[in-house]
Amino acid sequence: MKTLAILLAFLATPSVASEPQFKIIAAEPLGQFMVFGRITDGFEAEMRRAIARSPNLKRVYIESPGGKSLVAKRTSQLLNAHGIAIRVGGKCASACVALWAATDRRELTPKARLGLHAGIPVKQAPGALEKIAAAARRNIADDMLRHAGFSERLIAKGSRTPHDSILWLTPAELASDGVKFTLMETPPNNSFKPTPLRGAA
Repeated sequence: MKTLAILLAFLATPSVASEPQFKIIAAEPLGQFMVFGRITDGFEAEMRRAIARSPNLKRVYIESPGGKSLVAKRTSQLLNAHGIAIRVGGKCASACVALWAATDRRELTPKARLGLHAGIPVKQAPGALEKIAAAARRNIADDMLRHAGFSERLIAKGSRTPHDSILWLTPAELASDGVKFTLMETPPNNSFKPTPLRGAA
């Protein structure tokens, strides 16, 4: 267990600093945070700073092609600690789905699409440890999906989808599988139309 903990810590360590691949905007008129881009190193820390600056906002609207599952897990814990809901109205794939699933208050609009696929490691563990690390990463991501009620059948189907492809799911398909969420018929502000996410597939 100690070896596994050290290994996961190694995998969670940020790599070389680079420009953030995400945007977190406090949209006060809409009553929510707007989040776009990849869930990469620094994402959870920036989300924490945004919450500190705008503690009255209790919803995150997200569109993302994915990123790192461990960062997504820490971010979901942050949102849960502050009672913040997460809403998808466009495309949310891979680690974004894990973040959405692990957050206690989950919302979808009718046009939302969640995408599952087999993950690829962002950082390879040394030598034979990679096999153990890959299984640990997969278990973390799967447990996050189970939190929302994803069935073992659907989790397995997502795992069988190649990493360069995506299994897109509608709110109706998710509901029929037993996934728990609130379906929002309209966006928080009827004049707001989210920009379609490019390159998610």
